[in-house]
Amino acid sequence: MKREGKGTFVVVDGLDGIGKGEIERALRSYEEVNGKAVFDSIAFSKANRKGLPELKDFWNPPKTYYDTIMTAEPSYAGIGHTIRSEIISNNGRDYSWVDQSQAYSLDRLTQMKRVVIPALENGLTVLQSRCMASTLTYQSLKANLEGKDEERIRSEILYQEGNRLQMENAPDLLIIPTIKDIDSLIKRIDSRRNNEKNDNCEFENVKFQEKLRPLYESYWLRDIFERYGTRVEYLDAGISVEESRNQAVEIYKNFLENR
Repeated sequence: MKREGKGTFVVVDGLDGIGKGEIERALRSYEEVNGKAVFDSIAFSKANRKGLPELKDFWNPPKTYYDTIMTAEPSYAGIGHTIRSEIISNNGRDYSWVDQSQAYSLDRLTQMKRVVIPALENGLTVLQSRCMASTLTYQSLKANLEGKDEERIRSEILYQEGNRLQMENAPDLLIIPTIKDIDSLIKRIDSRRNNEKNDNCEFENVKFQEKLRPLYESYWLRDIFERYGTRVEYLDAGISVEESRNQAVEIYKNFLENR
């Protein structure tokens, strides 16, 4: 089975608890309904403590071939697992914005080289949760709260190797869910703490999310990605889950039809 041309890189990024998972599941369902075989690299990494997949795990015709790859940042293997379980965890040990951004950059470098770029080079679609947009917003805000200049910090973040590599292979489409009612967002976070998803993340608090929200909707963030050729779309996550899912699919369909 031969593929021609570059694949498609789609990312969903935004505030904690805003509904990225629902959007990603909607896009995955759309792919599957349209006959696409989906490889879940997240499940791969979680299963039996496996590391990141390699090209042969999802693209090795005629034995193995998928159309779409699901990924996430941070990853669920190696440094990505350490980020989740230690570096951004509410464990009483504080890691500076430098520690965090360097860890994210290294995890990003590994996943881009091992999973994302090989998939794109073989014409596959990559649907990913989070990307450089998270580091540019979360870590630059953390740096600002530590008394550092945000613009200088963003320049330093963009210079880190894993971050530069991702922007050289920037997402074709970046979907950013937005929400007006921050209180409802925190309720969602509290709800998932009591249910299936508890990240115990230091960023999941009202004050931090309130300061973070305008950064995701800022001109400077959009401008950075558009300069690298990314199409940036915003989605209203304050409506019903079903409507948010429908919005996401429409954005994706429109992008594919007009790219």
